[in-house]
Amino acid sequence: MKSQPRVAIVIVSRNRPDLVERSVKQFEADSYPNKGILVVECGTEPANLTSYQTVLYSDDDFKGKCFGHNVGLNYLNMQREYDYYLFCMNDVFINDKQDFIQEMIDVMQDNPRLGVMSPTEKGASYPGAEPQSKGVRPVTTSDYLFLFMRGEVVQKYGFLNHTFKYCWGAIHEYSYKLYSDGWFMAYYDGLDYLHLGGTTYGNKATKTISREEYLVNAKRFAYQYFIDKYGENWDVRFWEAATQHHDIEHNTYKAHRHYWAGAM
Repeated sequence: MKSQPRVAIVIVSRNRPDLVERSVKQFEADSYPNKGILVVECGTEPANLTSYQTVLYSDDDFKGKCFGHNVGLNYLNMQREYDYYLFCMNDVFINDKQDFIQEMIDVMQDNPRLGVMSPTEKGASYPGAEPQSKGVRPVTTSDYLFLFMRGEVVQKYGFLNHTFKYCWGAIHEYSYKLYSDGWFMAYYDGLDYLHLGGTTYGNKATKTISREEYLVNAKRFAYQYFIDKYGENWDVRFWEAATQHHDIEHNTYKAHRHYWAGAM
């Protein structure tokens, strides 16, 4: 691989120019030179666009962030392929480090079968997301907030399934594909981020459905999708694939299936 791999950073946003400005400045401040920053505006109104806008599409009903990231990836695919891709939300910021892109690349190069990596989050409720000082920890899934992905993996599998309008469950399906083919997904304890949260759904500025409606819709869609596509015992099948070659502490397939069932 080249000494300075090409890194594409894809940020999705909807009517939040304040967060776009802060997010872009975070990546611009990183001294890693061979990077490109792409901002996808998902139905953002003209008054809320910034000078950083790369892609804009109309989206009155808001098709979701998975859709937005896929729009960004499709745009990039028309330009060139990258060695690494960073897909992130507009409200996630790395703590205590200005330079972190090279560090993430180094972790990937030290772990040649690592397909997707996420920093950790202090105080997170997501299983396994808390920093543990263990380095690289294989997981069934990480929170879909800040995903550093190997180019080879993106070119083979694309990004998360855009039909998951509410995002929940999309990374479960993706991780199953990776583990089934001998890749793995991990948290990296060397970096952690701040997630502001609550900046899209239910925020009046973004003109989206309420947070409460979003939670119910996300649970119902994910619960039914996996049964319809992968069968009644999909979570067992996914867990067996993930743990065939890795010791994993949290079974988020089982835990989240139970959580999603609460909306049925």
